[in-house]
Amino acid sequence: MIRKLVRNLTSLFFLLILPVMASASPEHPLLRGHVNTTEPKEITIVYDFQGDVYSGTVTTDASGNFVYDVQLPVEEADVVVYIDGKPHGAYLRRGSTTVADFGENVGFSGDNVAESRFYNTYQQAFNPMKFKPMPDVKFVYADAMKRLADGRDRALSDASHLSGSLRERAGRLVGSSYDKFHLMLLSIETGESGADSTAVTDTILARIDPNADESRLSGIINYWYNNTDFHRSGNVRSILDYMIGQFAAVDSALTNEGNKKNLYSTLGSMFMMYQPSDDDVAAFYAGVEPQLSKAPMVKKNLDEVRESMTVRIKDGDAVPVDPVIIASDGSKSRLSDILAQKKVVYIDIWATWCGPCCREIPHMDKLVERFKGNDAIVFVSISRDDDRDAWLRKLDRDKPVWPQYVFDKASGDKFMDAMSIRGIPRFLIIGPDGRFISVDAERPSDSGIDAVLNAAIASARQQKG
Repeated sequence: MIRKLVRNLTSLFFLLILPVMASASPEHPLLRGHVNTTEPKEITIVYDFQGDVYSGTVTTDASGNFVYDVQLPVEEADVVVYIDGKPHGAYLRRGSTTVADFGENVGFSGDNVAESRFYNTYQQAFNPMKFKPMPDVKFVYADAMKRLADGRDRALSDASHLSGSLRERAGRLVGSSYDKFHLMLLSIETGESGADSTAVTDTILARIDPNADESRLSGIINYWYNNTDFHRSGNVRSILDYMIGQFAAVDSALTNEGNKKNLYSTLGSMFMMYQPSDDDVAAFYAGVEPQLSKAPMVKKNLDEVRESMTVRIKDGDAVPVDPVIIASDGSKSRLSDILAQKKVVYIDIWATWCGPCCREIPHMDKLVERFKGNDAIVFVSISRDDDRDAWLRKLDRDKPVWPQYVFDKASGDKFMDAMSIRGIPRFLIIGPDGRFISVDAERPSDSGIDAVLNAAIASARQQKG
């Protein structure tokens, strides 16, 4: 189990959702923005301050205009602006107003133009979704590295227009992010082709400074951690002992308190994912008290992570949230519109970037064919994709014959949170009464799926009779 935990650490990321501080002066809002929309849209804005990650949301008006104005805990901040799940960047400074037009081509005016232009270019260059392998698209290492190098060069070009310490900081951040994604691509290439990338990997790992802020901000600190001797230690009796030991080792190895908090949050969140008992949680907090006493917001976050891991919806419960779902033609409806058909509903929650999800699609296709003509059941796929174009391209390639939707971002997130769904693919079975027959149903590839669905149909008919 400890080895499984160790393998998973690289991919785990949890935001510290901290309360946004009181509003700043309305005469000088930090950010005025505009997005292309014809209805109110929720936008998430995130920034890091000494290892604590602050997150807040604003909603545009019907014309797409919004104002973001909080009391920053620091003089200046690079912020990530998530619009429909896609990251953009801007630079905010107390007493000034950044004006941003988040259209197809992002433009800045007002104050902080050069700084904002750089950080937006940086976010576009190092957007993880640009490099995440697609299950049905061949990975070509040379092509991916060219995209990475081109993005780096664009970011460095914009950084050259900054002054003094800002230019130096931007250069370090770009270099650290380039190295982080290079390591990721090397790992993918090794898995795809078996190529030996040890020498290049070791060279990159050797130049990581675990106490540099950019190591935390780029995420490369996780690669450093996974390469430490104390991380690899398996000489422990339990995950509880392992985690307490890892907190102490990180505390001893690092001097940057922000970087410590970053790793504490990752490690502690992983521990909570194993849904420890109340006694183990108490023992864990007692064991890491020397570290968390200096990181109170991390403990608050871990309490919230533990709460979010609690399974709240069970078989027999009603659907807790009615999310908006969007068809390929752009038309919107709600999950309740499907449930209103009063049939058994088998729902596939997936995404184009999820390998296991895509491997289920051929099985889903055959499952739908086997139940063709049975008007007691409905099959529906709902995607978690933020990239609508990628979703549409996948539908065009696969040409599925059952209904396809993508979640509206905000209401989809609320649905996933209410359902405590932390991973996909996930399959749900809902009865004609709108209650769950199964909150974690068999997959289309499982040998017993036909029997499960036939039993659900029979039970539904019996209830009607």
